Amino acid sequence: MKKLTTLLLLALLTITLQAQQADSITTKKKITLTTGVSFNSGLNYYGRTDSLKSRGIYPFVGITFRSGLYLFSNFIFVNNAAATTYAATTVEAGYKFKNKKENFRGNIFGSRFFYNSDISLVQSVLKGQAGFNLIQTNKILGIYGGADAKFSDKTDLGLYAGIDHSFRIDSVGKRGVIVIAPAAYSYFGTQRFTKTWLQQKRFLFLPVGEQTVTASSSRFSLLSYELSCPVIYGIGNMNIIITPAYVLPQNVIAANGQSVQEAGNLFYTTATVRFDL
Repeated sequence: MKKLTTLLLLALLTITLQAQQADSITTKKKITLTTGVSFNSGLNYYGRTDSLKSRGIYPFVGITFRSGLYLFSNFIFVNNAAATTYAATTVEAGYKFKNKKENFRGNIFGSRFFYNSDISLVQSVLKGQAGFNLIQTNKILGIYGGADAKFSDKTDLGLYAGIDHSFRIDSVGKRGVIVIAPAAYSYFGTQRFTKTWLQQKRFLFLPVGEQTVTASSSRFSLLSYELSCPVIYGIGNMNIIITPAYVLPQNVIAANGQSVQEAGNLFYTTATVRFDL
C-alpha cells in the first residue's frame, strides 16, 4: 500500500503542474483537465454521521487521458460547530471505458485516503478503496452497479445498484444545457469497523472493576437507500451541479470508540462548480 501511495503521489505532482481531472473522455482531446470545488451540507457514510453534523468543502483537481486512464484528487476541509479545519487528501487513479454506442461504460479504480488523525468523521477510519462501476443506458433508464473493497484495520466489501432517468433541456440561455436526473440507489456491504470501550464488571449488583470490550460486525447487509436528483447546468467548459439527496441508513453499528456515530434519515445537498479544459 505504501508503494502504491508513493506512485500515485508522484504521478499527481507531475501532472498537476499543468492541470486538473475529467469525468468524461472526449474523442477530440488527448487530455482533459478538470478543476473545481464542491460543498456538502452533511458529510456522511451511508447516512452515518459524526455527532457534530459536519459539512465539507473540497477543491478537486485531476486529469483524464484519451486512453481512459485518469488521476484525481480531493482536498477536504470540514466545517462544524467546533472548528473549520483541513481534514484529508484523497487520491484516485483508474481507467474509464465505454463501447462504441456509448450506451455502456464504466471504470476501474483504486483510491488512497490521507485523513488527519484528529478528524472524527465516520469514514476517517478508511485508508483506501478499490473497485469498479458499470453503467448501462437505454431510452428509459440508466442502470448502475458496482462493487468495491474498503481498507481500514479490516477489509469491508460492498455492492451497490441504482437507476436514474435523465431529462435534457437544450438552448438554455442560448448556449446552455440543463440535465435533471432523479435517481434511486441501494448500498450493501460489511461493517467491520471495530468499537472498543470500557464496560463495568459487577458482582451481586456491585461494581468491582472494568474490562475492555471489543465488538465488530462482518455480516454482509443492506447499508442504506438513497434518493437523489442531480440538476446540472452546463455552458462552455463550466458545469454547475446541484444534488439534493435523502439517505435512509439501515443496519447501523458504531464505527469506532473515538467518535459518536449517529444515523437517522438524512437530507443533504451537494453543490459543485467544475471546469473541464
